[in-house]
Amino acid sequence: MQSELSTVLRDPSAAFADPCEILCQSRWSRDDKVRVLRQWRYDLVQLQVASGENLTGDATGAGHIRKIDECLRQLRAAVGEE
Repeated sequence: MQSELSTVLRDPSAAFADPCEILCQSRWSRDDKVRVLRQWRYDLVQLQVASGENLTGDATGAGHIRKIDECLRQLRAAVGEE
């Protein structure tokens, strides 16, 4: 399982089409899910920065960032961290 998590952390978007899918992963702890979501968010922000510099771009990035933020809120709410 740790090997799978390491692979997913390298590129979450290659493993999942939608950030909300991560919440359904019963084999991962809450902390693992948070790590994957944060990594995915970081990657998307970096792509947006590159896009702003006309290096690359992806129209789905902003939508995924909103979804990731919502998933992170749900995980925090589940343990009363709101």
